Amino acid sequence: MNYWIWLCAWLPFAAWADGEPANWVQLLKQTGPGYYRYEETRELELASQPWHAQGFMLTDATGNLVKLQTVPQRVIMAIAGEQLYYWDPINKQRHSASIEAAGDAAQQIAAFRAILQGRIEQLQADYEIALHPLGNGWQLRFTPKAAAAETSLPSIEIAGNGDTRQRDISIRQADGEITRYRIDASAPEAGGGMTIDALLREAAGE
Repeated sequence: MNYWIWLCAWLPFAAWADGEPANWVQLLKQTGPGYYRYEETRELELASQPWHAQGFMLTDATGNLVKLQTVPQRVIMAIAGEQLYYWDPINKQRHSASIEAAGDAAQQIAAFRAILQGRIEQLQADYEIALHPLGNGWQLRFTPKAAAAETSLPSIEIAGNGDTRQRDISIRQADGEITRYRIDASAPEAGGGMTIDALLREAAGE
């Protein structure tokens, strides 16, 4: 489960002139709630066709986040505090675990949470961070350092342009799996007024 991908939602284009990767990452720190539509494409090594999904992501300033997949079926995946949640109502599958018990996924979660919360020292310990011009926009690239690569951290690329509402995120796992996201900032009304609290309670079975 790609719990950790949802933490990286947008990067302010206005900071382009700064040019220092650490400052760019600091600008990712969320100061309020976020609400996004997403489209996801996953390329699996043994699959003949990419897997597609779409839905909504909701985040708040404390680091909680919910990924509500609506297509191809409704699934809730969430991070609240140090706990992970998964709820598939169609197949009646509900799971929860601490981040510490999540194995390699915990390393990935830690990286994205560090991006969201602006924990520069933690990111720089595990990643080489490089900012590149890309056509009319930019690309921020996170490459695991040699020691960190042994913990199966993914390589991450975040790209954008002058449209501050839209971001492209690419995550390449150590085993070659690639997941790509197109994320667009949206208004809460677009999802029928759903809230993080309500979705977290549903995911936890409360």
